[in-house]
Amino acid sequence: MDRLNKFINWNFEAHLRLGAFIRLIFIIYGIYHDRNFAVPYTDVDYKVFIDAAKHVYDGNSPYKRHTYRYSPLIAYILLPTTFISRCAGKKLFCIFDILIAVALKLLVERQLRGKKNAAKIANYSALFWIYNPMSIAISTRGNADSVPCLFVILSILFLQTDVVRGLRKCVLSGIFLGVSIHLRLYPLALSFPMYLSLGEYKINRSTPMLPGIVSLMPNMKQIILTLSCVATLSLLTLAMYASYGYEFLFETYIYHLFRKDTKHNFSVLFYYSYLTMDHLSFDVVKTILQIFEAIILFVISLAFGTKSETLPFALFCQPFILVTYNSVMTSQYFIWFLSLLPLVVHNFKMKPAKAFLLFILWVSAQGAWLFYAYLLEFKGREVFIFIWLKSIVFFCANIFILAQLIKSYTPYYGFGQINEKSDVKND
Repeated sequence: MDRLNKFINWNFEAHLRLGAFIRLIFIIYGIYHDRNFAVPYTDVDYKVFIDAAKHVYDGNSPYKRHTYRYSPLIAYILLPTTFISRCAGKKLFCIFDILIAVALKLLVERQLRGKKNAAKIANYSALFWIYNPMSIAISTRGNADSVPCLFVILSILFLQTDVVRGLRKCVLSGIFLGVSIHLRLYPLALSFPMYLSLGEYKINRSTPMLPGIVSLMPNMKQIILTLSCVATLSLLTLAMYASYGYEFLFETYIYHLFRKDTKHNFSVLFYYSYLTMDHLSFDVVKTILQIFEAIILFVISLAFGTKSETLPFALFCQPFILVTYNSVMTSQYFIWFLSLLPLVVHNFKMKPAKAFLLFILWVSAQGAWLFYAYLLEFKGREVFIFIWLKSIVFFCANIFILAQLIKSYTPYYGFGQINEKSDVKND
């Protein structure tokens, strides 16, 4: 235990260097693994990124690469793979990964400024990301989701701290949020609770209708956040549209809105989609599920997004719900909410044993699904029904875990080191 405490209390820069070194080792191991094992270590999307970058380097559209369905910005970022090495992109994603840890530490430290052990809690929260096996695996396998995740964290950083002051906070927050939405659609769900957190709501049962309506009108901060986000998103979208036309709009956005992945994935709807792919023009089941999803997102936003001190938990819940209810779910999507978990992990008033059991439940549900997916993909066994059953188990496990996190969420709990009734200073 003493050795563990000494390790945790290392200088933060030493942890960053060790985290970077661990990721480099995994990148090197990935080269060996891909050459010697049937199941590749490198994500299939990484080859897509590299091919798209080659097309861009040659002056062509990245969408010449079949199945490239991302913003051209990702292909631009991967340009070093064409003249340095194929691993250059993985290294860049790992840099984004490390920068997320830096931003998380700064954000938590500023949120808890003036509170007992704030620096130590911020350090613990950042270490939760640096040594998270999922974050290490996703970035070193060549997945690009660390890029939009960093912009989401930066957006929250400027919104909730005094890194900059005045209305510039909202401008910069909106800009980073707009960039993240351009790269991935999921941060769009984060915009509503972020907008709500800037308001002042004094409504109760005795509030007259007119004052109640007036209190819901957007204030200057909300207007600036919205305009800067919309302007950034619009400018990026128009620039990409001017370069690549409708193909960019379809592959980057429209395709994902109506995507119907009939291959096995974690989603509870995958087997249903597989069975009905040629029979339904309007999918009633999927529509009903999306309606319930929208209701839950709205309720969570109202419950935790209207106060700045509970906003991080609202932001964590939004992608968790989106991923759980989505008709397509892969491991890379877990990064969307895992990157936000360090912002709230210190606020769960939960016994370590219970937290460990919830972790085991989440990992076990994934492992059971992955076992049958392996049998299907690499052994050719007809186990679709078992994969679907494990998808249901994983869906139920996610819902149960989220419910437990909501029940145990206690703002300012701080691993028991911060007074629950104290207030965080917000600019």
